[in-house]
Amino acid sequence: MKHIRAVSLDLDDTLWSIWPVIRRAEAELYRHMSERFPRITRHYDADDLRRVREEVYHSRPDIAHDLTESRRVSFEVLLSEHGYDTQASHDLIERFLDLRHEVELYPDVVPALERINTRFEVVALSNGNADVARLGIGCFFKGQISASEAGVKKPDREIFQLACATLETEPDAVLHVGDHPLEDVIGAQQAGLTAVWMNRSGDAWSHEQQPHVQVSDLAELAALLIPENDFLQQQENT
Repeated sequence: MKHIRAVSLDLDDTLWSIWPVIRRAEAELYRHMSERFPRITRHYDADDLRRVREEVYHSRPDIAHDLTESRRVSFEVLLSEHGYDTQASHDLIERFLDLRHEVELYPDVVPALERINTRFEVVALSNGNADVARLGIGCFFKGQISASEAGVKKPDREIFQLACATLETEPDAVLHVGDHPLEDVIGAQQAGLTAVWMNRSGDAWSHEQQPHVQVSDLAELAALLIPENDFLQQQENT
Protein backbone atom coordinates (compact mmCIF):
# COMPACT_ATOMS: atom_id res chain seq x y z
CA MET A 1 0.00 0.00 0.00
CA LYS A 2 3.02 2.31 0.17
CA HIS A 3 2.56 3.28 -3.49
CA ILE A 4 -0.99 4.59 -2.87
CA ARG A 5 -1.38 8.38 -2.87
CA ALA A 6 -5.16 8.82 -3.23
CA VAL A 7 -8.41 6.91 -2.73
CA SER A 8 -11.52 6.45 -4.88
CA LEU A 9 -14.51 5.33 -2.84
CA ASP A 10 -17.80 3.73 -3.85
CA LEU A 11 -20.90 4.82 -1.88
CA ASP A 12 -23.94 2.51 -1.92
CA ASP A 13 -23.34 -0.70 0.07
CA THR A 14 -19.83 0.53 0.86
CA LEU A 15 -20.69 3.40 3.23
CA TRP A 16 -24.31 2.39 3.94
CA SER A 17 -26.77 -0.37 3.09
CA ILE A 18 -28.73 0.84 0.09
CA TRP A 19 -31.67 -1.52 -0.41
CA PRO A 20 -33.49 -0.74 2.85
CA VAL A 21 -33.23 2.92 1.85
CA ILE A 22 -34.60 2.31 -1.66
CA ARG A 23 -37.44 0.10 -0.44
CA ARG A 24 -38.47 2.70 2.14
CA ALA A 25 -38.23 5.53 -0.40
CA GLU A 26 -40.30 3.63 -2.96
CA ALA A 27 -42.96 2.75 -0.38
CA GLU A 28 -43.26 6.36 0.78
CA LEU A 29 -43.40 7.62 -2.79
CA TYR A 30 -46.11 5.07 -3.62
CA ARG A 31 -48.21 6.43 -0.75
CA HIS A 32 -47.75 9.94 -2.14
CA MET A 33 -48.76 8.77 -5.63
CA SER A 34 -51.85 7.09 -4.19
CA GLU A 35 -52.99 10.51 -2.96
CA ARG A 36 -51.94 12.61 -5.97
CA PHE A 37 -52.27 10.16 -8.85
CA PRO A 38 -54.81 7.53 -7.82
CA ARG A 39 -55.48 6.34 -11.38
CA ILE A 40 -51.89 5.06 -11.46
CA THR A 41 -51.97 3.24 -8.14
CA ARG A 42 -55.38 1.70 -8.89
CA HIS A 43 -53.68 -0.17 -11.73
CA TYR A 44 -50.17 -0.63 -10.36
CA ASP A 45 -48.79 -1.78 -7.03
CA ALA A 46 -45.31 -0.85 -5.83
CA ASP A 47 -43.75 -3.91 -7.50
CA ASP A 48 -45.40 -2.98 -10.80
CA LEU A 49 -43.85 0.49 -10.62
CA ARG A 50 -40.46 -1.13 -10.16
CA ARG A 51 -41.05 -3.27 -13.25
CA VAL A 52 -41.93 -0.18 -15.29
CA ARG A 53 -38.66 1.40 -14.18
CA GLU A 54 -36.76 -1.74 -15.22
CA GLU A 55 -38.45 -1.69 -18.61
CA VAL A 56 -37.37 1.92 -19.13
CA TYR A 57 -33.85 1.08 -17.99
CA HIS A 58 -33.53 -1.73 -20.55
CA SER A 59 -35.35 0.02 -23.39
CA ARG A 60 -33.43 3.31 -23.09
CA PRO A 61 -29.70 2.50 -23.30
CA ASP A 62 -29.06 6.19 -23.95
CA ILE A 63 -29.94 6.98 -20.31
CA ALA A 64 -29.05 3.64 -18.70
CA HIS A 65 -26.04 5.26 -17.01
CA ASP A 66 -28.30 7.85 -15.36
CA LEU A 67 -30.44 6.21 -12.67
CA THR A 68 -32.15 9.48 -11.80
CA GLU A 69 -33.27 10.16 -15.35
CA SER A 70 -34.29 6.54 -15.90
CA ARG A 71 -36.53 6.68 -12.86
CA ARG A 72 -37.94 10.09 -13.85
CA VAL A 73 -38.79 8.79 -17.31
CA SER A 74 -40.58 5.82 -15.73
CA PHE A 75 -42.73 8.32 -13.81
CA GLU A 76 -43.33 10.20 -17.05
CA VAL A 77 -44.51 7.00 -18.76
CA LEU A 78 -46.97 6.26 -15.95
CA LEU A 79 -48.30 9.82 -15.81
CA SER A 80 -48.83 9.93 -19.58
CA GLU A 81 -50.49 6.51 -19.65
CA HIS A 82 -53.08 7.59 -17.06
CA GLY A 83 -53.80 11.10 -18.32
CA TYR A 84 -51.74 13.21 -15.92
CA ASP A 85 -49.38 16.10 -16.67
CA THR A 86 -45.99 14.53 -17.37
CA GLN A 87 -44.25 17.56 -15.86
CA ALA A 88 -45.18 16.07 -12.47
CA SER A 89 -42.39 13.53 -13.07
CA HIS A 90 -39.91 16.20 -11.97
CA ASP A 91 -41.64 16.66 -8.62
CA LEU A 92 -41.80 12.89 -8.14
CA ILE A 93 -38.08 12.42 -8.79
CA GLU A 94 -37.21 15.23 -6.39
CA ARG A 95 -39.34 13.60 -3.72
CA PHE A 96 -37.62 10.30 -4.39
CA LEU A 97 -34.16 11.87 -4.14
CA ASP A 98 -35.05 13.44 -0.80
CA LEU A 99 -36.11 10.04 0.53
CA ARG A 100 -33.14 8.30 -1.10
CA HIS A 101 -30.76 10.43 0.92
CA GLU A 102 -32.19 9.28 4.26
CA VAL A 103 -29.35 6.81 4.74
CA GLU A 104 -27.78 5.42 7.88
CA LEU A 105 -24.00 5.37 7.60
CA TYR A 106 -22.26 2.27 8.85
CA PRO A 107 -20.76 3.14 12.26
CA ASP A 108 -17.18 2.70 11.04
CA VAL A 109 -17.53 5.21 8.20
CA VAL A 110 -16.98 8.65 9.75
CA PRO A 111 -14.08 7.64 12.08
CA ALA A 112 -12.39 5.83 9.19
CA LEU A 113 -12.84 8.75 6.80
CA GLU A 114 -11.41 11.10 9.40
CA ARG A 115 -8.35 8.87 9.68
CA ILE A 116 -7.91 8.34 5.94
CA ASN A 117 -8.21 12.09 5.34
CA THR A 118 -5.13 12.75 7.47
CA ARG A 119 -3.00 11.38 4.64
CA PHE A 120 -5.02 10.82 1.46
CA GLU A 121 -7.33 12.79 -0.78
CA VAL A 122 -10.56 10.93 -1.47
CA VAL A 123 -13.05 11.10 -4.33
CA ALA A 124 -16.51 9.49 -4.35
CA LEU A 125 -17.20 7.34 -7.41
CA SER A 126 -20.68 5.89 -7.84
CA ASN A 127 -23.11 4.52 -10.40
CA GLY A 128 -25.89 5.79 -8.14
CA ASN A 129 -27.29 9.22 -7.38
CA ALA A 130 -26.18 9.89 -3.81
CA ASP A 131 -24.68 13.31 -3.10
CA VAL A 132 -22.05 13.28 -0.35
CA ALA A 133 -22.64 16.97 0.37
CA ARG A 134 -26.35 16.31 0.85
CA LEU A 135 -25.44 13.51 3.27
CA GLY A 136 -23.24 15.77 5.38
CA ILE A 137 -19.98 13.96 4.60
CA GLY A 138 -18.81 16.14 1.73
CA CYS A 139 -15.97 17.51 3.85
CA PHE A 140 -14.17 14.17 3.51
CA PHE A 141 -14.12 14.24 -0.29
CA LYS A 142 -12.13 16.25 -2.79
CA GLY A 143 -14.94 15.68 -5.28
CA GLN A 144 -17.46 13.17 -6.50
CA ILE A 145 -18.15 11.55 -9.84
CA SER A 146 -21.43 9.90 -10.70
CA ALA A 147 -22.22 7.80 -13.74
CA SER A 148 -24.83 10.37 -14.79
CA GLU A 149 -22.16 13.09 -14.89
CA ALA A 150 -19.54 10.87 -16.51
CA GLY A 151 -21.85 9.58 -19.23
CA VAL A 152 -20.71 6.03 -18.49
CA LYS A 153 -20.99 3.75 -15.47
CA LYS A 154 -18.60 1.43 -13.72
CA PRO A 155 -16.90 -0.79 -14.82
CA ASP A 156 -16.18 1.45 -17.83
CA ARG A 157 -12.54 2.50 -17.81
CA GLU A 158 -13.45 6.12 -18.51
CA ILE A 159 -15.19 6.73 -15.19
CA PHE A 160 -12.14 5.52 -13.29
CA GLN A 161 -9.94 7.77 -15.42
CA LEU A 162 -12.15 10.71 -14.41
CA ALA A 163 -11.63 9.81 -10.78
CA CYS A 164 -7.86 9.79 -11.26
CA ALA A 165 -8.02 13.12 -13.07
CA THR A 166 -10.04 14.63 -10.21
CA LEU A 167 -7.46 13.34 -7.75
CA GLU A 168 -4.63 14.54 -10.04
CA THR A 169 -2.99 11.18 -9.52
CA GLU A 170 -1.90 8.44 -11.93
CA PRO A 171 -4.04 5.27 -11.85
CA ASP A 172 -1.30 3.07 -10.41
CA ALA A 173 -1.21 5.30 -7.32
CA VAL A 174 -4.99 5.34 -6.76
CA LEU A 175 -6.80 2.84 -4.56
CA HIS A 176 -10.43 2.14 -5.46
CA VAL A 177 -12.67 0.68 -2.77
CA GLY A 178 -16.10 -0.80 -3.44
CA ASP A 179 -18.47 -3.67 -2.78
CA HIS A 180 -19.23 -4.86 -6.32
CA PRO A 181 -16.83 -7.51 -7.68
CA LEU A 182 -17.26 -6.53 -11.35
CA GLU A 183 -18.16 -2.85 -11.26
CA ASP A 184 -15.70 -1.88 -8.54
CA VAL A 185 -12.91 -4.43 -8.21
CA ILE A 186 -12.35 -5.84 -11.69
CA GLY A 187 -13.36 -2.57 -13.35
CA ALA A 188 -10.81 -0.64 -11.30
CA GLN A 189 -8.08 -3.19 -11.96
CA GLN A 190 -8.69 -3.09 -15.70
CA ALA A 191 -8.33 0.70 -15.52
CA GLY A 192 -4.94 0.33 -13.82
CA LEU A 193 -5.99 1.10 -10.23
CA THR A 194 -5.35 -0.95 -7.12
CA ALA A 195 -8.68 -2.44 -6.00
CA VAL A 196 -10.04 -3.26 -2.55
CA TRP A 197 -13.13 -5.40 -2.20
CA MET A 198 -15.40 -4.14 0.57
CA ASN A 199 -16.96 -7.41 1.72
CA ARG A 200 -19.20 -6.49 4.64
CA SER A 201 -21.33 -9.64 4.28
CA GLY A 202 -18.53 -12.18 4.31
CA ASP A 203 -19.36 -13.42 0.80
CA ALA A 204 -17.14 -15.80 -1.16
CA TRP A 205 -15.19 -14.33 -4.07
CA SER A 206 -16.38 -16.06 -7.26
CA HIS A 207 -14.13 -14.65 -9.98
CA GLU A 208 -10.78 -15.83 -11.28
CA GLN A 209 -9.27 -12.36 -11.09
CA GLN A 210 -8.65 -11.61 -7.41
CA PRO A 211 -8.93 -8.28 -5.59
CA HIS A 212 -5.65 -6.83 -4.42
CA VAL A 213 -7.06 -6.59 -0.88
CA GLN A 214 -10.29 -7.59 0.86
CA VAL A 215 -11.67 -5.78 3.93
CA SER A 216 -14.81 -6.20 6.03
CA ASP A 217 -15.31 -2.52 6.83
CA LEU A 218 -13.79 0.92 6.37
CA ALA A 219 -11.99 0.79 9.70
CA GLU A 220 -9.98 -2.18 8.45
CA LEU A 221 -9.08 -0.25 5.32
CA ALA A 222 -8.00 2.80 7.33
CA ALA A 223 -5.75 0.62 9.48
CA LEU A 224 -4.13 -0.85 6.37
CA LEU A 225 -3.54 2.56 4.83
CA ILE A 226 -2.35 4.22 8.04
CA PRO A 227 -0.96 1.75 10.62
CA GLU A 228 -1.81 2.53 14.24
CA ASN A 229 1.68 3.73 15.16
CA ASP A 230 1.76 6.11 12.21
CA PHE A 231 -1.71 7.41 13.01
CA LEU A 232 -0.85 8.02 16.67
CA GLN A 233 2.33 9.82 15.66
CA GLN A 234 0.34 12.04 13.31
CA GLN A 235 -2.11 12.85 16.11
CA GLU A 236 0.72 13.81 18.44
CA ASN A 237 2.20 16.13 15.83
CA THR A 238 -1.03 18.02 15.18
